[in-house]
Amino acid sequence: MLTIGEFASIGRVSVRMLRHYDQIGLLRPARVDAITGYRAYAATQLTLLSRIVELKGLGLTLEQVSHVVWGDVDDSEVERMLESARTELRSTVADAETRLRRIDASLKRLRGETVMPSSQTITAEVRSIGAQRVATLTRKAPGFGPANVSPVIGPMFPESADLIQSAGIQEFGPAIALYEADESGDGTGALVTAGFVVPEDTESIDGLDVVTLPGIAQAAVTVHRGEVSGIGESWNALMEWARDHGYELDGICREVYWTPGDRPQSEWVTDLVQPVRQG
Repeated sequence: MLTIGEFASIGRVSVRMLRHYDQIGLLRPARVDAITGYRAYAATQLTLLSRIVELKGLGLTLEQVSHVVWGDVDDSEVERMLESARTELRSTVADAETRLRRIDASLKRLRGETVMPSSQTITAEVRSIGAQRVATLTRKAPGFGPANVSPVIGPMFPESADLIQSAGIQEFGPAIALYEADESGDGTGALVTAGFVVPEDTESIDGLDVVTLPGIAQAAVTVHRGEVSGIGESWNALMEWARDHGYELDGICREVYWTPGDRPQSEWVTDLVQPVRQG
């Protein structure tokens, strides 16, 4: 038998973490002294600990890890978990790379060096956007950016599409999403509104908010092609384009998804729409 300190040292985790695993039932000690409460572990439990550490390192939550190590899910569900973790990690990496480029640009400006604006790499235009009848859901995300928004918004489109079809509407789209700051709680979150453009004569759909989205007199619009993990960079480029061309931001942004959701993300075509006014 191994003491909790020995087991933690061999498994390269903290004693505190082992106590937490015990509390949530993920990894119980082989024996607990009835008088002292000291935990002891069997050497054979190191294999389970290694598996837990491995799965955590792949980005799974402790709840997901528990389901995997105790055989509560099949291989297809484990694959889905890992695919989701990979998508989230890609979003995090894309955000970090964008911040690095912006830091590098700021350092160059401070040093008096010439900085080529990233807005030169995009094609954008300013145009009006007409009013649209939409059927949407609204949910909270922990913050802005793909890493925070993607896990929330992903299920919203199939859910809203099912409700629209259940109401007998077969012709609808494109998909649309709006993002605004959530003023509740500590103020760090975001409100995500997502759904589809529906026929103008649509009055109501059970489970969805059916409203007319106001038109926009002037919007800076560009097209993002490919996976949503890189959409943050496209948004930053559009903001820089607007600034470089003398516009100020003037309202809540929108994303319009023209590609059916069953297509690979590498084929997605998304309009990024930012209301602006002449500065």
